[in-house]
Amino acid sequence: MDKGKLVQLLEGSQVPNTEQVKAVTAELQKNYYSKPECLLALVEVALTHGDGGVRQLASTQAIRLVPKFWEKTPADQRQLARTHLLDGTLKESLASARHSLARLIAAIVSTDMENQEGDDFLKQLLPLSNNDNVIAREVGSFLLYAILEEDPTHFSDHTHQLLELFQSRIEDPASKEVRINIVRAIGAILMIIEPEEDPVALKAMQNFIPSLVNILKATVEAEDENNYRIIFEVFHSFIAYDSSLLALHLRDLLQFMIDLAGNQGAEEDARTQAIAFLIQCVRYRRMKIQAMKDMGAELMVKAMHIVTEIESDDEDEDMSPGRTAISLIDALANELPPRQVIVPLLEQFPNFASNQDPKFRMAAMLALGNAAEGAPDFISTQIKPLLPTVISLLCDSELQVRQASLVGLIHLAEEMADEMVSHHEQIISAVLNNLEAASTAGADKQNVSIIRCCCGALDTFGDGIDTKIMAHYGPNLIGPMVRLLNHEDFGVKAAAASAIGAIASSMEKDFQTFFKDVMVALGKFVTLKDSDEAMELRSSTCDSLGRIATAVGAEAFQPYVMDLMAASEEALSLDNPRLKETSFILWSNLSKVYREQFDHFLSGVFKGLYASLELEEEEISLPGIDASQLADGAIVVGGKRVKVKVSEDEDDLTIDDDGDEDFEDIDDLDDLGAVTAVALEQEIALDVLGDVISNSCNSANLEAYVEQTIEKVSPFAEHTYEGCRKTAISTLWRIYARVFQVWEEGAGVKWEAGIPPKHTPPASLINIAQALHKATMAIWAEDSERSVITDINRNVAATLNACGPALLVAKDGMLQELVSIVGLMITRSHPCQQDLGDEEEQEVDAGSSEYDWLVIDTTLDVVVGLAAALGPSFGELWKIFEKPVLKLASSTEDLHRSTAIGTIAEIVKYTGEAITPFTESLGQALVRRLTDPDSLTKSNAAYAIGLVILNSTQTDKTFPLYPLLWEKLEPLMKLNEMRMTDNVAGAVCRMMMKNPNAEFIASALPTVVGILPLTEDYEENAPIYQCIYKLYEVSNPTVQQLTPQLLSIFEKVLSPPEEQLDQTTRELLQRTVQALSKA
Repeated sequence: MDKGKLVQLLEGSQVPNTEQVKAVTAELQKNYYSKPECLLALVEVALTHGDGGVRQLASTQAIRLVPKFWEKTPADQRQLARTHLLDGTLKESLASARHSLARLIAAIVSTDMENQEGDDFLKQLLPLSNNDNVIAREVGSFLLYAILEEDPTHFSDHTHQLLELFQSRIEDPASKEVRINIVRAIGAILMIIEPEEDPVALKAMQNFIPSLVNILKATVEAEDENNYRIIFEVFHSFIAYDSSLLALHLRDLLQFMIDLAGNQGAEEDARTQAIAFLIQCVRYRRMKIQAMKDMGAELMVKAMHIVTEIESDDEDEDMSPGRTAISLIDALANELPPRQVIVPLLEQFPNFASNQDPKFRMAAMLALGNAAEGAPDFISTQIKPLLPTVISLLCDSELQVRQASLVGLIHLAEEMADEMVSHHEQIISAVLNNLEAASTAGADKQNVSIIRCCCGALDTFGDGIDTKIMAHYGPNLIGPMVRLLNHEDFGVKAAAASAIGAIASSMEKDFQTFFKDVMVALGKFVTLKDSDEAMELRSSTCDSLGRIATAVGAEAFQPYVMDLMAASEEALSLDNPRLKETSFILWSNLSKVYREQFDHFLSGVFKGLYASLELEEEEISLPGIDASQLADGAIVVGGKRVKVKVSEDEDDLTIDDDGDEDFEDIDDLDDLGAVTAVALEQEIALDVLGDVISNSCNSANLEAYVEQTIEKVSPFAEHTYEGCRKTAISTLWRIYARVFQVWEEGAGVKWEAGIPPKHTPPASLINIAQALHKATMAIWAEDSERSVITDINRNVAATLNACGPALLVAKDGMLQELVSIVGLMITRSHPCQQDLGDEEEQEVDAGSSEYDWLVIDTTLDVVVGLAAALGPSFGELWKIFEKPVLKLASSTEDLHRSTAIGTIAEIVKYTGEAITPFTESLGQALVRRLTDPDSLTKSNAAYAIGLVILNSTQTDKTFPLYPLLWEKLEPLMKLNEMRMTDNVAGAVCRMMMKNPNAEFIASALPTVVGILPLTEDYEENAPIYQCIYKLYEVSNPTVQQLTPQLLSIFEKVLSPPEEQLDQTTRELLQRTVQALSKA
């Protein structure tokens, strides 16, 4: 091999000439990098060439060749190369070239260690970190870091020696570089620390934390951005591993980061990094923070103060401390119990909202709005007294405050529009006033932003407000929105178009008056494609038209369907992700409107959705990776195909060691498969497939599309993006439910509770169930994302309720697996309920975040679904679930108690007499809850105790309870809240049916009749009128005395609304009336 020619080619690659670089690259790949002897030639160039850039280039190319050719190099030459490399690295004056040489040595050491070689060389390297010479220490410490980063597992047996070395050098007084290199080495060794098995290593790692903080503090004070970023990254690495590593110093570390975040004298990037670290701690150490007294409150209040720093000209995507603090508020609301973070926010809200400084008033609304998504249930119970202040801020004299208030209002309306009903008129009036003021004040950036915010607020109110309320406000809103369709700003037009769709969907049939004019106004945007802005407007229009279709119905919308579908199919080819997504959503809406009449479009719809799910190639450049050496020029990351570009520049094939950013890019390669535009589009495509199959596919369509759909959807159950995972699994469950429904209708059968199932479904359904099992069970048991687990819970519960027990026997052991996973969740032992790195349940008696509670809540839905599917067979399973459910029933949280008692009621209803062995334990728990301070818990307890009395055969235990129960139930009959009256009446009637004791009936029946007819929970009409029918059958004197009163009640419940009575109860009541008329 011609070494001189190799040097010339490397030098040639430094010339800024694209064509020359292409030619040089091709020759290097073909004639040099493919030969074993090239490795040592590159080493020689890296050590001897006069140009630092060429030396660095040679090093980085040699790194790539080590795995292929080092072992093929003669042993004596390898030994010489090691020696020369070490000497050359110590002498190298250029930092970037020195780091490249160090990484080359690290690659060689790693390969040697895999082959049980190089021990003598390693013994030469390690002492360098303690050398008296500063340069030697700097080289040695970077070598140590590079070797550990390459593969720390080679040092598993030498952990203690390395930790001692780190301890001796972490506060090197003479060299900042040594200190930083040791910090990086600590981050690299984390992977092999096993705290439970090695307490010495754990203690050593814990002891490093104060030193790390000191080094971070020094770099921040020195405004040394490159190095403080490195230290923050190491702290992030600590979060990714066992929580005990940080546990000893976590509170002090959090306090340091809080102080840094709030220090306006520090660099903005350092403050933003500190807030980002706090966000990660809140997400992945939430149980630890929850256990720290007042920590959640301190984080929330500090974040609110930092939000006051946002300037009016800040862009939303700017990662300033103020903007990042909003993300911290969002994380706190999502991850911690409301009493720890929302209560402090609400305590601060009036002070901020009335502050003379407009930035505090701005922060008040931004904080409240951004917290709403994480804790909507709690904030919705507190929002009413805050609304006058919200309205005042919407009318503030400062433009910045009004704009922030509109943004906050949008967030609030997304979560709790109905809870704001008492002030809807004032809120909408304030929004329209802002709209009018901004519309007449000129077209500058801030006014346009306010107009868009006003449209956004009306959009979210349209989605959240009850139809009757929107029928009142809607007519006054449509005119201003239609006028904005002529605004010069495309973003304003798009926001107005979207708002019109939301208002229409809320008004429903009342929108008919405006329908034709609006269609004319929106129609001109349906085929726009001249620019990205125009296509964004087209996208919003498409979305709006789908919602309008749901409002006006199939017949009225029919004249527009063909053109709209043609436009939506054309949109798929316009290379605009948002436009594709709204086309898919349009198909979803139209499938709901036209049901099986959508059949005409199914071929094109499935074709478009399938195309979105295909693995798509996306070209990227990766430093040090040559596309020509990959199997087909591509890698697959996170369920999607990523094509690696053929490099046009030799530098693209090198790794720039200056700052090591490129190595970190490769470490973060997994991120490529996360939330990309492709993943977001595929999430929507997956969801729409479920909608179309559920709404529009008949038996023939299912036969044509289901098998292929399952084949294409199933791989997404393991996608790196949680949105794709949960939506794919949801769609598979929805497919099963639809196919099952169509099979039942075609076969003329209806499932019945119990195992084995009475009706055996066809093989095709069993195959779908087995595909469900394969796609779901591992993710359900192991996924750490709460949103994924919650969604699976909802789908499993809904399918069990709709399809019964057939699913549970489709695969051997499926029921046992399901029960095991549910058991993990209901005892808070599931991975999604733990801090990252923790494996054991952490008992923290401070409530739950609302997202944590959703996991439990939906798990209870699965338990109820099992009871519905198994019927009396569920009695055995209740032995497993009874203790954790009863524990929830005595929780300190009102919501936990009411939900657990409601769950018990549903289980008793479905399990029937098989609940008998649990009569005593359930009876005791339910009787206690009849005097619960929470109204919903009391109401649910009344419903549940009536069902226990009715279903249990242990009358020797239930009948003696009657006097006590009547004493507790009678006062509740007068409480017209939380369906209390209805549930108590139903319970008392179940008691009378089970034990028609004349004395009890004489006391209870007049009270029940006195509250009839029911006005809320019509389901309880069934036991009430069954009881009355039976009492007439046995000529009970009390019911006969009440006949005049009852005839008037019967007339009302037999009249509209029809939903007052189910068909069976209606027929029973009609027979009662007929019998009385003959008497």
